[in-house]
Amino acid sequence: MSNMVASASHVRVAVVGAHLTGMPLNFQLTHRKAVRVEQTTTAASYKLYALANTTPPKPGLVRTDGGSAITVELWDIPLARFGEFVAEIPAPLGIGSLQLADGRTVKGFICEPWAINDATDVTHFGGWRNYLSHLASLKNA
Repeated sequence: MSNMVASASHVRVAVVGAHLTGMPLNFQLTHRKAVRVEQTTTAASYKLYALANTTPPKPGLVRTDGGSAITVELWDIPLARFGEFVAEIPAPLGIGSLQLADGRTVKGFICEPWAINDATDVTHFGGWRNYLSHLASLKNA
């Protein structure tokens, strides 16, 4: 498969948080035979929030003016398994269309705007993994 587009038998999905490689929900991709394609960034029009009261901790990605580029991983999920993957996604998260820094549009995790009311803006970390590393460094200090 080309890095630019998924084959007709797969859906390319951008993941931004708990589904990243090595994170707690990554198994939801790997046990469906999804394949990691690349790490890249969104267009500079998104904000990333640490959502309140989520287990495991999850981010919410919201498209907005004054946003930044956020690190994401692109995964190709077999089309036959995509529906069951999406069915496991809890509110306020969902799958929508994301713009990448290189101009591509892919499916990816998005967040309903109401959920950011009690969330923490972590956009300045540039990605979920960087934010979690920051939290870990505070605990170890």
